[in-house]
Amino acid sequence: MTTLHALQRTNERTGFNLKTSERFIANALERGKRAEDFRDREKDYLLRTVKNNSKALVYNTYCFIFSKENICITMFPVPKWFGKKRRYNSKNKHIREYQKNYNNYEMEDDYYGFCKVS
Repeated sequence: MTTLHALQRTNERTGFNLKTSERFIANALERGKRAEDFRDREKDYLLRTVKNNSKALVYNTYCFIFSKENICITMFPVPKWFGKKRRYNSKNKHIREYQKNYNNYEMEDDYYGFCKVS
């Protein structure tokens, strides 16, 4: 079950018609990820969005708020940083690995690349 508000927001934010919006919300309830499925930042974000014994599910870059009776209250897009892996400065590591392997190769005279040193 969904509220009229949830159907209108799904229609407004995804461009789906009402029938597709209902199916989208049903899929979110069935296949969505809960806050417990995430780590640190994402988990905190989802726990802060819910109030009054409701639950937040993430499905297809959207956050759905469901009541404890599994009635969809509203939906909204998650922030762009949500679900992205944290990036570490590992460029030097990749460069070192490349240089270590580069010593076994020498440059050919032609354009086509490297050849194995015998």
